[in-house]
Amino acid sequence: MSVVQSQGATRAAHRPKRGTPPAVSGALKLLGLLVVLTWCLFPFLWMGMTSLRTGSVALTDPNILSGPFSLGNYQEVVNQGFLFPLRNSLIVASVTTLICIPVASLAGYALARLPLAGKFALLAATLVATLFPPVALVNPLYQMYLQLNEWSGINLLNSYAGMIIPYVALTLPLSIFILTTFFAGIPKEIEESAKVDGATPFQAFLRVVAPLAAPGVGAASILTFVYATNEFLLAFSFAPRDLNVQTVPVFVGTFERVGYENPIGQIMAASVLVSVPLIVFALVLQRRIVAGLTSGAVKG
Repeated sequence: MSVVQSQGATRAAHRPKRGTPPAVSGALKLLGLLVVLTWCLFPFLWMGMTSLRTGSVALTDPNILSGPFSLGNYQEVVNQGFLFPLRNSLIVASVTTLICIPVASLAGYALARLPLAGKFALLAATLVATLFPPVALVNPLYQMYLQLNEWSGINLLNSYAGMIIPYVALTLPLSIFILTTFFAGIPKEIEESAKVDGATPFQAFLRVVAPLAAPGVGAASILTFVYATNEFLLAFSFAPRDLNVQTVPVFVGTFERVGYENPIGQIMAASVLVSVPLIVFALVLQRRIVAGLTSGAVKG
């Protein structure tokens, strides 16, 4: 009897289990992906459709598919000098990224590789610095800029440097933390093999370690660039009116009304225009990340 039971149990164990059919499973995954994609992209769709709607209908009618539609909002934005703030934002964000990322890469590599005393405390302090509120910097920096102008004649108010300096200080701690994590995950044997082949420590870092840390460099670059492009408080405090240095967030925040009409359409049009360079930057940098991942650092 026991033999019969054991044979039945064996057949039951080897019997294929009834699960979800592959077609149903694939459909459920596709449905979940569409839900997430719609949830993430709907704000951008609303922004784009609102930028095309004219008059007060953009606020009074919640249906984003109801017209009238036109490109008048974009023309109004350009006529008010939007291209100057867009240029200024790209300059400030690009210079901030070009200064921040090399410094953060060297600092992150030092924290990850060199036998520094108390480097974990330094890394923790760096992470805590990311929580520092920018509003606390406005009054001290403003007073410092005034004193610097009085003592040396260097005027950092209404200038690119007056925004780039605090932007680098605010984005550097997070970039260092991100890059330290990536450098720590790269095996030391790769650097040692490069040094055996005759590379100096700096050459090993530049030609071997840096390409492998491309995902971290890309992530830090995107975060730095986006922060410097979207920052409003410091830009509004140090360069509020001059179109030669005014950035896009300040331009949008001080957008001129046409009569009593709320310029929601013009604001959305400006938001669409400033989003395009950010999207292009992310796409271009994504290709760099993939190239860094596929580039080999070991011979053969």
